[in-house]
Amino acid sequence: MRLVLLFLMIPFLGFSQFYLNGAASKLSGSCYLLTPATLFTGGSIWSPNKINLNESFQAIFKLSLGCTDAGGADGIVFGFQPISTSFGQAGGGLGFQTIAPSLGVEFDTWQNNDFGDPWYDHIAIVRDGDLNHNSSFSNLAGPVQADPNDPNIEDCDFHRVRVDWDAGQQLLQVWFDCELRLSYTGDIVMEIFDGDPWVYWGFTAGTGSAFNVQQVCLDYTTFFQQQPDVHICAGGQVQLEVSGSTSYLWSPAEGLSNPYIPNPVAAPSETTTYLVEMRDDCQLPFYDTTTVFVHEDSLVVELGPDTTFCEGTPFVLDATPLNTTPLPQYFWSASASSSPQLEILQSGSYRVTVSLDANCITEDWITLTRIDLPKVALGPNLTGCTGEPILLQAFGKSIDQYFWNTGEATAFLEVIEPGSYHIAASNECGEARDTIQIDFRPCESELYIPNVFSPNFDGINDRAGVMGQAGVGVVGVFQIYDRWGTLVYEERNTPLSPSPKVGWDGTLGGRPMPPGVYVYFLEVQFINGKIRQKKGDILLVR
Repeated sequence: MRLVLLFLMIPFLGFSQFYLNGAASKLSGSCYLLTPATLFTGGSIWSPNKINLNESFQAIFKLSLGCTDAGGADGIVFGFQPISTSFGQAGGGLGFQTIAPSLGVEFDTWQNNDFGDPWYDHIAIVRDGDLNHNSSFSNLAGPVQADPNDPNIEDCDFHRVRVDWDAGQQLLQVWFDCELRLSYTGDIVMEIFDGDPWVYWGFTAGTGSAFNVQQVCLDYTTFFQQQPDVHICAGGQVQLEVSGSTSYLWSPAEGLSNPYIPNPVAAPSETTTYLVEMRDDCQLPFYDTTTVFVHEDSLVVELGPDTTFCEGTPFVLDATPLNTTPLPQYFWSASASSSPQLEILQSGSYRVTVSLDANCITEDWITLTRIDLPKVALGPNLTGCTGEPILLQAFGKSIDQYFWNTGEATAFLEVIEPGSYHIAASNECGEARDTIQIDFRPCESELYIPNVFSPNFDGINDRAGVMGQAGVGVVGVFQIYDRWGTLVYEERNTPLSPSPKVGWDGTLGGRPMPPGVYVYFLEVQFINGKIRQKKGDILLVR
């Protein structure tokens, strides 16, 4: 896309690591938008500080070249230049054209025939902001197909890129999705930058009459040291910490708590430089270094081993040095307190940094687990059915041991006798108690229906009714039929009692029924939920 637009860019320091120019903006984490889906635009991010090309570097990042292939453009450049943090020409210039002197790794997604671009999306190494691959002077390596298995990299994916510079061998290498795609050997400091090794580094991108959303996400660069150099006192310690890998190997191992983890504790007896080898997504190694400077002043702080404490009793951390060091300063990770003591009420990991000055520092940390006081509840008082046991359950938390007043030592207790039942629930921090009252009552009774009755109103056996123990059930239905199947009496939902207040008086519609045998059907539901049915005969005598 041979559209050359000159942008006047005003740098903006939007993030402490980069100056942002043009359409560039900070996204989440370590990601940056270089160009939005907009025609004729461009963006760049440049480091505010220069790096030294006489030193080797590694840069590991991910690029998204957008989602549109046929109508998408133009690409991204990972570049180096000593002049400023400004912006070059967009369109086919990818925001890098005309920046000179410079070195750039070009990831191009548009075929500019007058630049000698191949038809596939490609990578090249160029100098002095000149992206013309027909030039034997400016085109240092490539172009090659970016993805050896696919000519298109405008596929909505983030592609893994790694650029290594070996200053000793003067070798520049470029990997794309774990494949080594380009290598260039040359004295770039002398040949490109006229002997000045100090340059800015960053990313540029541009669009013209076609566009794509183009982004970069930084995973790791040696330009930003993950673990900065630290100073400790003699006898002190500090926790180192890096990230971004699945494996870690620190060396030397002397003075480290564990050389195979991302955050070992360093307590060297003398100033030591540690190198950590990590692996990227392609399992290629990359490195970080840190120097732990050990100073003569002695400062020994011990918070003690990881431990537990009880709810309601604050645990007091004490960072007072064990040796006689005057007036240190204290910085707690979990508090703004500057006191040597800190009261802890909650579980967690706590770190303290103690310092005499900028050159005498030590750290210690501890993990505390709070044990909550036990709580227990038996629930409301209960009434059960005579002859049927009740299973009591103690509900609670933070309980190690149970003890009932009956001698059992479980959370459950089966009782068959009325009375008060007590439980004591305890752990190492205390004891909780609860009591429940248990009563029993009959829940069923024998049912009695007279087989003969004489409704002569003499007060003796005048009615045919259901009798049972009061309060234990309800007569759901009681029906009486004559020998032809006619319903002559019915009652429903009447309380069961020893002497029924209702019952059949031997009449139907106010007229006396003739003597003889009648049949009945009875259904009673007891308070324990059981249902009993009964059938039989009744003799009416006059």
